[in-house]
Amino acid sequence: MDLPLARRQDAIVSASQGIVASLAKAADISELDSAFAARIESLGYHSAGYLRVFGNGHFHRAEYLFGNTAPGWAERYQAKQYCFVDPVVTASCRSSGAFTLHEASGKSRIGAPILADSRMHGLYDGLCAPIRAGYDEVGFVLVGADHLLEPTDCERFLLQGMCEAYARAGFALLPLPPEPPALTRRETECLKWVSVGRSDPQIGMILGLSPNTVHTHVEAAKSKLKANSRAQLVLRAVMAGIIRSEPIA
Repeated sequence: MDLPLARRQDAIVSASQGIVASLAKAADISELDSAFAARIESLGYHSAGYLRVFGNGHFHRAEYLFGNTAPGWAERYQAKQYCFVDPVVTASCRSSGAFTLHEASGKSRIGAPILADSRMHGLYDGLCAPIRAGYDEVGFVLVGADHLLEPTDCERFLLQGMCEAYARAGFALLPLPPEPPALTRRETECLKWVSVGRSDPQIGMILGLSPNTVHTHVEAAKSKLKANSRAQLVLRAVMAGIIRSEPIA
């Protein structure tokens, strides 16, 4: 949509007004997608969807949790296993601000061929809004376009807010994820000291336990949080809010 800058700015502001309340009225995902599509289509975008990178305790292959993209592109993306090398996925995990597909991949040796392939399928460019939700939800909303995007700071900011509203409304319509398992008091105490690098004998001396008992508590916590290592255990415990990331005083 080639509108003069002032008119486009007005259109974006108009599309963003009242979006949170409007999307909250959706009774299901289909209704939500239709409501959001009506907002973004007026700005020249042809599709939108939320792609999950991490959630429910494990990594995903940048799969659409809800929404859609250009016909055939999602299937092509998964068949070629682009998610493992795509700079867009990396940028969505590292960045907090919105960026375009062209900005992430246009000058990348690895990303440029993926972008060229997406353009052959009708996804010429898109705005990506990184999303963080819950204790372990990481992903991004991709709003697709059939032309090169050059969003102003205002457009980027407002579209990111619209995408966040869309993602959170979508999460509210999905089945609730299971709550992280509760750790016992002793398991939590041991885990706090594991998080600052203490060994089992050192934790045992601090808590008045034998090293074997400490090891048992740590292994039990790993099993409950489905962690394969102590580093992963600490990460999942922090993300779940079981322990804080700050060092123990």
